[in-house]
Amino acid sequence: MRARLLSGLLALSITASCSLQTLGAPAGDLTLNATFDDVQSLVAGHSVQISDVRVGTVTGIRLQGYRARVTMSIMSAHRVPAGSTATVAKTSVLGENYVLLSPPPGKDLSQGPFLGNGATITDTSVEPDIEQVTAKAGPLIEALGTQDVNAILDAASTAFAGKGADVNKLIRQTAEVTDTYAAARQDIATTIDALAELGDDLAKGSKELDRLPVTLAAATTRLAHGRKHIKRALVALTGLAKEANRTIYPRHAARLRTLLRELDGITLAMLRGKEDLKALVAKLQAFIDAPPITVNGQVLIYLWLKGLLLPKQKSGTGPVTTGVLPDRLQDFRLLWEPPR
Repeated sequence: MRARLLSGLLALSITASCSLQTLGAPAGDLTLNATFDDVQSLVAGHSVQISDVRVGTVTGIRLQGYRARVTMSIMSAHRVPAGSTATVAKTSVLGENYVLLSPPPGKDLSQGPFLGNGATITDTSVEPDIEQVTAKAGPLIEALGTQDVNAILDAASTAFAGKGADVNKLIRQTAEVTDTYAAARQDIATTIDALAELGDDLAKGSKELDRLPVTLAAATTRLAHGRKHIKRALVALTGLAKEANRTIYPRHAARLRTLLRELDGITLAMLRGKEDLKALVAKLQAFIDAPPITVNGQVLIYLWLKGLLLPKQKSGTGPVTTGVLPDRLQDFRLLWEPPR
């Protein structure tokens, strides 16, 4: 019975050993995956960081084909922008590994789009470990003998003696140049793309570009041939303008001034009589708008034409002749008769 109990506890401890590494590690609702060619000494429980700030934990590592698939649990308060990269790095030379998530250059962490739950990051890399660097430098060091190493160290000591400040300044300047180049990398890439597009456009119009020198040469020849004619035409036009100023303008200047003065007087008269003109137009409009007086379809103006309102007719120098007034009265009576 005691042996069975001990074997059960041992199995339980083996089963739980995988989760003891992640015990107490920060986790969240967002699960991300990343595939690496090499994860070095990365294990479950190591941290996931953004800008040296821990945002999650590595929860699992398994082999997928010939690559390592790393599963990460990200805290809910942190969202990872789409297009982010993942790098297996080391906290120090002898420190532990961790996964560094790097958002795209210039990307604001507060703006989307963001990676969804279960997304996989394929743009990954691994920082070289000290063992890898040493392994690559080992053959070189072994190839150098003791005398060679001593000679190199003596030469370096002689070269840098008393020039530590200059060397540090040179290193800082080199770092600044490198940082400037890295910051302008996107602009340089954009410029190269634009130059490539320009080259493609020029290639499409290569035939026109080939004909352009010939066209320019022909145009230049034409201008050179006709420059004497152009010069003579300009001289003639200039002389015509001068002659017109000497003959036409003095002859008609006095008349033009007189016409302008008369026009000014007419304008002033129109301004002074505009009120009378407005009154006359108003009276004519009122007369036109008044309804006509008609009798038997004839307008009252017919009576004027017959002489009722016209001056009395005279026969020679004597009094008014008979026969005219009855006709007028007859026409005037028509005003009181009903229409027929």
